[in-house]
Amino acid sequence: MNVVSVIASPRKNGNCKHIVDIFTEVIEENNGHNTVYFVEDMKIRGCQACRACKSFEKPTMCVLDDDFNRVMKKVSESDAFIFACPNYFGEICGQGRVFMDRFYSMTKTTPNQLKNNPKCVVIHTYGARDGHYDEYIAKKARVFNSIGCELVKILSIGENKPTRGDSHRLIEEVRMTAQELVGEQ
Repeated sequence: MNVVSVIASPRKNGNCKHIVDIFTEVIEENNGHNTVYFVEDMKIRGCQACRACKSFEKPTMCVLDDDFNRVMKKVSESDAFIFACPNYFGEICGQGRVFMDRFYSMTKTTPNQLKNNPKCVVIHTYGARDGHYDEYIAKKARVFNSIGCELVKILSIGENKPTRGDSHRLIEEVRMTAQELVGEQ
């Protein structure tokens, strides 16, 4: 299984990374590979609303030549896509918003939707109690379906886990979700 993970957290060793590491471990145990990208390391511009992506006469990928297009090309060649993003002050972080903003160029109203329908897991971490942002997170996660992903699971992880500690149950849930992902090939 070939997986692409995008971590939108600016913290290279935060909760999102710890959770993606568990996925990577399970993927590799099942002879797969997970390529991990940090939005913080990429050069990505926000959508310019040029609407070139919406043209059905002359279909084109997003005209911005940046890392978003390169990463999404890798996603279009993968079996699965994992997106991990922290929630700061009730919203996904800025890095996550900039990355997801560019999904506009890949929706059902464009010829650029993902044709491979990769399985998708969306991970959101936050400091509030578990479940506090579930409605917001579910709404944000719907855009992954609109770009051609098959949303397998949304992991809404509160209480600053796993870095806060006391995360045995969470780690088991993540491992089980990862097993489901690799088993659904």
